[in-house]
Amino acid sequence: MRSIVEISRLLKQNQSFPIIFGNFLDEFYRSNNDRRSEMIKDCPENIENPEYLGPFLAGTVHKLANDFQLELPIWVFDPKFYLPGDKPYFGSRATKKLRTRYLLFETPAEFAHRNIFVSSNCLSRV
Repeated sequence: MRSIVEISRLLKQNQSFPIIFGNFLDEFYRSNNDRRSEMIKDCPENIENPEYLGPFLAGTVHKLANDFQLELPIWVFDPKFYLPGDKPYFGSRATKKLRTRYLLFETPAEFAHRNIFVSSNCLSRV
């Protein structure tokens, strides 16, 4: 079973984040709520590089738990899963002012309060 903990372990082995994250989401969406809860319950190992990945994973778990009415794991509120106020992360390589403003407006609250700014469909799969 893929889990948030497994993602952190694979990242330490220098595996590709987009691939392992996509695999996690695919399995999460195919699973029932009992299995989904198991996938997100445990705190991932420390992810320090890049520094936004830990907060991104916490935002992911927070959003998925809210969307699927799952019990929210307490670990998502650990201060290590928040970026400092002066170091926001903007996904989608947002560099232009309009794109940056768009992400400020569109970002789900579960990510924004961690100082992570992403599109509203960042957890979507095709």
